[in-house]
Amino acid sequence: MGTELRNQEHYRIEGRPYRSHMHPACIPCRARKSRCKTTHSSPSCIMCEAHGTDCVFPDAAERPRRISGHSRRSTSYQEKHARASSRAQASRTQGFPSTSLAPSRRALHSNNTPRSEPDALTNEAMSDCAELPSPSIGHQDHSVSTLIDFIDKAEVGSSHVVSPAIADDDKVFQEYLSNTPYGQSRRTVRFHLNSNDPSEPTRPIVFNTIPKRGTREAKSRSLAASRCEIIEKLVEPYQDDLINLFFEKINMSFPIFDELLFRRLLATHKEKISPGLLSNLYGNTLIYWDTCPRLSNVRCPDHYPIWVQAENALNAELLSTPAISTIISIILNVSGRPSTHVLGNGGLLGMAVALANAFGLNRDPSGWNLSPTEKKFRIRIWRILVVYDRWCSLAYGTPPLIHRAQHDVPVPAAEDLYNPGASRDQISAASCFVALTTLTDVLGHCLEHVYHLGTDSSKKPEASPVGLEGLLTHWEDSLTDSLRRLIIRGTGLVGPGAANLRLAYLSVKLLIRRSQLDLDRVSLQIDDVDSLYYIQARRVSEEIVDFVRELDETHCRDFWIPLNAYSLTSATTFLMRCALTSRGLVRNTSLKFARAMIDTLRSHRRNYAWDLADNCLSNCGDLVEKIETACEVSSSNAMEFQEPMLMDMDITALNGLFSEFAGTF
Repeated sequence: MGTELRNQEHYRIEGRPYRSHMHPACIPCRARKSRCKTTHSSPSCIMCEAHGTDCVFPDAAERPRRISGHSRRSTSYQEKHARASSRAQASRTQGFPSTSLAPSRRALHSNNTPRSEPDALTNEAMSDCAELPSPSIGHQDHSVSTLIDFIDKAEVGSSHVVSPAIADDDKVFQEYLSNTPYGQSRRTVRFHLNSNDPSEPTRPIVFNTIPKRGTREAKSRSLAASRCEIIEKLVEPYQDDLINLFFEKINMSFPIFDELLFRRLLATHKEKISPGLLSNLYGNTLIYWDTCPRLSNVRCPDHYPIWVQAENALNAELLSTPAISTIISIILNVSGRPSTHVLGNGGLLGMAVALANAFGLNRDPSGWNLSPTEKKFRIRIWRILVVYDRWCSLAYGTPPLIHRAQHDVPVPAAEDLYNPGASRDQISAASCFVALTTLTDVLGHCLEHVYHLGTDSSKKPEASPVGLEGLLTHWEDSLTDSLRRLIIRGTGLVGPGAANLRLAYLSVKLLIRRSQLDLDRVSLQIDDVDSLYYIQARRVSEEIVDFVRELDETHCRDFWIPLNAYSLTSATTFLMRCALTSRGLVRNTSLKFARAMIDTLRSHRRNYAWDLADNCLSNCGDLVEKIETACEVSSSNAMEFQEPMLMDMDITALNGLFSEFAGTF
């Protein structure tokens, strides 16, 4: 009895020791298979404090029996050796303390989840036990653990959302069987669809686990890893320079990762990063090779074989059990430059949207009991996916895959996109990204009108000419003064992503003018040349030409969404349309701007290797020359065009050229 009292006093002062059979681990740590250690200053263990979960210790009657020696010996020697080697390698890394090899994943639930319900363990974490990080570095390691959850290799499976129609049934089963392996193999998140309406019913979102696919999945992961190794051999010894370029040129303007966390993970747990993600990261960054002072004097590796290996790595991971890392890999693949595979990019984007919906990224996680790092990560990845979905729809001529009524993820705050002590460029780039995200929402409204096939579009307020204009005006009014000067007036195009944002704004503005022109033609029964929107659309096209002419080397070598290349093509084709349907000075002015666009793009392509010029040059270069030749012949004969000029031209010379624009705007 005296010994037991002394043990209890020691437990109260020093906290629960590791592997204590007198004081078993709390219920959440047992479910997570995590080390459970407490301190005298807190009633909760350190792991539950890091995860934000309720720390509940079992009663004496509920304590499990001691595991027999035979069961303890069931763990393979290879698994123990792998864990020990990884911990030793992490501890030897200079500047990075030792972290856990396979951090446990958190159960997703809101504050209204019953307190008696223990945290459920996701199948992704069932293969390894997490070790408790040091209290001094616990917060950093917990953030790294969150990042691993997103970009690991999904070695044991992925979580798939359950249909809302049967989610309530699954929730009842989980509560009833919460103490069984069945109940602990899934996780539940509750949220309100409309927090301002207390009468709105609560709809739980339930995730079931898709198990790994055995030998086939192991072979696919091995194949992806081998492809990544080939790429690293091709870029050796400049892998670190490419990583630096990625964060300087791409991630700063399109913040996919938290830079500090990703670099920490790369230094300590590179084996946990998806090889498909790393492969596409290398391929995406190659376009900026010459912008690095150290690499500018080194011959850049051929892009084609590297992209082939990157796509093979991505395809290999798609054949196994996809994870959220697969979505990030697809985003990196679709955003790669130069962009040449329209059908391939569209198909991959559809896969990414389907996976994002399956993983519940389309739901607002703000009210979920997750760490701030994971909440920001989920919001960030979904919003980047929405941006590419909308701009691919605009460029490729296909309806958007993400509908407004089927997601409720908010726009990220600019301060959530950079770390404390960030540079001025990082802060400016974050503001530009948020502005691009909100501009993309305006684009989504316009695309609904463009792809609407019903007959009730006129009943929607935003479908009227004034309504479409009002959407963009409201967005302009929401901008800060510095962003208004940059975006609307085009002054001070300094900083990462500034020029890309300005061109995106002009693209949406041109799309609205085109939509207004179509609505005018239907409602007022007037020709294009007699419409006020026709003149305004021509002015916007000329504004895009002026914008391109003012670009310098710094702008051309900055970050660009490859889909903005179609904006240049759209402006040029509209100017040629004006030349074919107008007379006199309007025709000559439109042809002059079209010729200026082609000449400027050729100069940027030759001097700065600006690949965004390729689409417009290949589709419009010959067409502009043919129209100019026809005009010169007409002028030499002193003939005044009484009909649209297209009727007096050789149609066979133009046949087939306009077909290239079928999917553009």
